[in-house]
This record gives sequence, C-alpha cells and structure tokens, in this order.
Amino acid sequence: MSQPTERREYPRAQVKWAVTMLIAETEIEGVIENYTPKGIFVSCEQFPQIEGSVRMVIKIPGRPTMNAAGKVMWSTIIEDSESGARLGVGIEFTEISEGDLQYLYETMKEYHEE
Repeated sequence: MSQPTERREYPRAQVKWAVTMLIAETEIEGVIENYTPKGIFVSCEQFPQIEGSVRMVIKIPGRPTMNAAGKVMWSTIIEDSESGARLGVGIEFTEISEGDLQYLYETMKEYHEE
C-alpha cells in the first residue's frame, strides 16, 4: 500500500509558545503547537471569531515578542471533556515583519520533528 502524498508546502515545527489573539475587542490566550513560515496551529479554550483579521502577540522564550496578523483558515475541537473543550485553530499569516519571518525560517530545523 502506498503512502499518502504530503500536500503541505512546509514541514511543521513542533513548539509550545504562548500567544495572545486579539479579535475585535476580545483577547484569547492560546498555545502555538506548531508553525511554518506561512502560519500557525493554536490550541485554546475559547473559540475565536472565524471572520476577519486576527492580531497576534507571540511570546517566544528568550526572544522579544513577535507581532503578526492573520486569518483563521479552519478550526476544530481537539479535546472535549467535562472540564471543557480544547479547540484547534489554523491561522495563516497576513502580516509579519521580515525579521520575524526570517526567524521562523531559520528555526525550522531546530524545532522540526520528523
């Protein structure tokens, strides 16, 4: 049996970085589980508004905060229990500084897991 074809343009780098998503007048705290230079996968307890832009403040240990903007591409429930649901959100970057983008490219190898 053949292996399924990987359709992703970039491999995912596995991390645990804190992120604050700013949507309208709401702040949603989450954790970036993985990233590429094109976007991030965030787990969070609140469901972000699907439409519109998301401003993000990404907190990477040992580095100044990273500010970016993006749009929610998809969302899913990744854990549902009596204590509450944990949601997964895929966000594509729409704005990110050249320096921050370069950092993501450079650190892909450090955080990439086969």
